[in-house]
Amino acid sequence: MKPAAWVGLAIIVGALAFGSRAFVANLTPYVTFEQARNARGNVQVMGKLDKKSIEFADDKTLRFTLVAPDGERLPVRYGSVRPANFEQAIEVTAIGNYDGQFFQAANLLVKCPSKYQGTEIKEYNAPKPSSAPSNGMPVMPGG
Repeated sequence: MKPAAWVGLAIIVGALAFGSRAFVANLTPYVTFEQARNARGNVQVMGKLDKKSIEFADDKTLRFTLVAPDGERLPVRYGSVRPANFEQAIEVTAIGNYDGQFFQAANLLVKCPSKYQGTEIKEYNAPKPSSAPSNGMPVMPGG
């Protein structure tokens, strides 16, 4: 193999190694609230938004509480622009780290209810149009 081919191969292998290392370093795992309190570095936590806990301070700090399926609560602080439709959110994913008092979120992902959610049930339970005439007599075929 020619020396130029070896150099090219070494560059490709080095670039792949660097790229995969950077990719793995930027992965942010989902963890439980307890794991988030003990984690070093950024993690992702997901929970139901406690709508009564939402506070948006004058310094543009958003504070709220996430609730896990087991009822565990995690106070979150986010220091950026409030996401659109935040008050309608049913679930929030916060990416950041725990500082001993709050989960400091660097990013928020908000899941809002679908506008179609529940329409199947409403349509199923809706009154069915009647094919009977107003006199109460059934309609006979061909007549």
